[in-house]
Amino acid sequence: MLDEVAGPDGTEGPTEGCLQRIRQALDGLAGARRRVADAVLADPWASRGMSILALAERAGVSENAVTRFTHVLGYSGYREFTQALALDLGRSLGVYHVHPVDLVSQSRAGNEDSLDLVRRVVALEIDSMRDTLTNLVEPVLRDVVAGFAGARQIQLIGTGTAAPLCQLLNYRLASVGVFASWSNDPMMMLAEIARLGPDDLVMAISYSGRSRDTVQALEFAHSRGARTVAMTANPDSPISRVAQHVLTIFSPAVSEGIAQFSARVAGMALLEAIATAVAVERSAEAEPLLRDLGAAQGTFNDLPEDWSPTR
Repeated sequence: MLDEVAGPDGTEGPTEGCLQRIRQALDGLAGARRRVADAVLADPWASRGMSILALAERAGVSENAVTRFTHVLGYSGYREFTQALALDLGRSLGVYHVHPVDLVSQSRAGNEDSLDLVRRVVALEIDSMRDTLTNLVEPVLRDVVAGFAGARQIQLIGTGTAAPLCQLLNYRLASVGVFASWSNDPMMMLAEIARLGPDDLVMAISYSGRSRDTVQALEFAHSRGARTVAMTANPDSPISRVAQHVLTIFSPAVSEGIAQFSARVAGMALLEAIATAVAVERSAEAEPLLRDLGAAQGTFNDLPEDWSPTR
């Protein structure tokens, strides 16, 4: 029997995730219900976004058979099933990012004040960075650092919230004398990558690992012979199958359904660490450059000694 706990609506239901429920029920399923189960397990990501009609056609059964299948798993119907599947995929793969509105709603429901919410989010960030550090694969990390340090030129690609991380790493690499550029425009990605070859490196950042433009651009880079690196919160994703080296931002153990910012903060910390390691690898060139750059930046950033507030 599945353990029962009270749900958010006061009802009780099994605590196991959706995919685990399907696997546990497999031996007892036959005929149409078994075909639905097999169809979902064959590609859970595609199944989570399908209409009931589309899933029924894919499994070769009727819509009623799909509904009966969801009832066997303990769900009230297809809508609850697909919601549970999407949540389970996010949790199990470490890529579930709650929208800020949802986070606020959860906080209000738990009578959480602003300070409690801030503490909770910061604690999640700390856990994510700790988990990222624990799960770093040493040979992969060494190869990535060596690749950045020795590449003729580097192209960084990412869209949406991944773009600022590309911009950050571009600045850090430029600061230590590494020729790098970045783009979040799909056509510019391809134009830049078309100039690359075996002596170059392309790094793609995608939290979900399924960002179409980023994945396809990285695949194009591979076809050009460039070395490829991906950073993602989803190690079992399309971008991971394209890249030669994969850096996982944080592991599935971190995500409990509210790790909204964890991938971004942990990713930023990892990129800062990689840039520092690259600077050490290139210390002969990097040290004088950093010294001169720091002096120049000081003249731009520091307020004059006679400055005083106007009020």
